[in-house]
Amino acid sequence: MTATIGVISIGQDATFFTGRYFREILTVASQEVLGHDRHIRIVALSHAQGRTHASAEAALVEQGIDAALLVAPSEVFLDALSDLLHALPSIIVSPPHLDIPFNYVGSDNYGAMRAIVAHLAGLGRRRIRLIQPYGDLTGDYWERARGYADAIDALELERLVGDIPHPMSEAWIGAHVLAGAPDALIAPSDNDALALLSRLQRRGLRIPDDLALVGFDDEDFAAETFPSLTTVSQPLAEMARHAVAYLLDRLAGVDRGLVQEVLPNRLIVRESCGARRGERTT
Repeated sequence: MTATIGVISIGQDATFFTGRYFREILTVASQEVLGHDRHIRIVALSHAQGRTHASAEAALVEQGIDAALLVAPSEVFLDALSDLLHALPSIIVSPPHLDIPFNYVGSDNYGAMRAIVAHLAGLGRRRIRLIQPYGDLTGDYWERARGYADAIDALELERLVGDIPHPMSEAWIGAHVLAGAPDALIAPSDNDALALLSRLQRRGLRIPDDLALVGFDDEDFAAETFPSLTTVSQPLAEMARHAVAYLLDRLAGVDRGLVQEVLPNRLIVRESCGARRGERTT
């Protein structure tokens, strides 16, 4: 009997679907269902559809899915879909929190952020700004914020947190990114780090001399920028394989109980934090 696994996102802009994060999860999920008479369907919901239980359930029922793989949902979305998630085989990739009563596979964003802060502090950086996406935080960003706060507090440094909209303006960068004279920036993604790199260089700032810069996701271009980007590599393929394996088992009638896995990330240090060209440390 055939079944459809919905790969569900909510409130994401177009860049989310073209970036490595979603692209790799979708690619691996599609590969894993081959030969199992299972199909993958992308289900992109708006913020309005995910705001209430009735609207979220109606949107997913209309899609006719038999199992759900939720990608980086917000806590609001989980609240709206709680009944449906318990009724359907479901699992979350990148949960908003680790203490939730749902199945999930995530990567250690808390530990990765602590490693980033420790690395930057070890380089003598003392005004380290975490930049988060503008608006409601989803998925990994809660754990990154928690890791940042704990690492900064342990070092007795000042918390510097800003946000970044899309598109970003020069005025926004001055008021929300560079305010308070940070000497290091941690961007939400490599795409955001790349955009910041260009804007900062046009302002005459030298990377990493004036500002160290860190991205996230280890996009294909991260090693080729000038300077090359320090970033975090998430085990996206492994996360997707674990999530799909769980759903295939559930669809086959196998009860695996509550599954909650957190896989390690890897910090890749490059020129934007001071490594020499071609040098790569982890």
